[in-house]
Amino acid sequence: MIKPHHVHGTGLVLDGLGLLLRGPSGAGKSLLTLSLIETWQMRGLEALLISDDRVDLTVDADGVVMNAPPLLTGLIELRGRGIVHRPSCPSARLNLVIDLVPAYERMLEEEAFTTHILGHEVPRAPVPHAERIGLRHQELLVMEAVRASASPAQP
Repeated sequence: MIKPHHVHGTGLVLDGLGLLLRGPSGAGKSLLTLSLIETWQMRGLEALLISDDRVDLTVDADGVVMNAPPLLTGLIELRGRGIVHRPSCPSARLNLVIDLVPAYERMLEEEAFTTHILGHEVPRAPVPHAERIGLRHQELLVMEAVRASASPAQP
């Protein structure tokens, strides 16, 4: 069995698209994830949490797969409340990386919209972290990145 690559981040599935949110501790990954799940569910769309704080990545013939570490599936921290549960799935194809970044740039170069993970090119959306822009602005940037991607998340 191939050893998984551990990533500090949060994995989720929004309407069939697997997203990985990366960023430093305190950047707002968990809060943004909870808000995205709520927004998608209110629209009647699928929204599932893989895991928060750590995601295990593996590679198969079709690309990168996100996996929840044992005991973390569907658990996420809501600061001020503690660990909460959300509807979940144990794994999904990685289709889009959301990087919470410290800089706020208005117009990005095309190469900012891809990244390489475990030898695979993956679409990327840099989103300023919570200290730079509000949660609604972050959501809109993620929604636009999701619209630009169209691959299913099934491994």
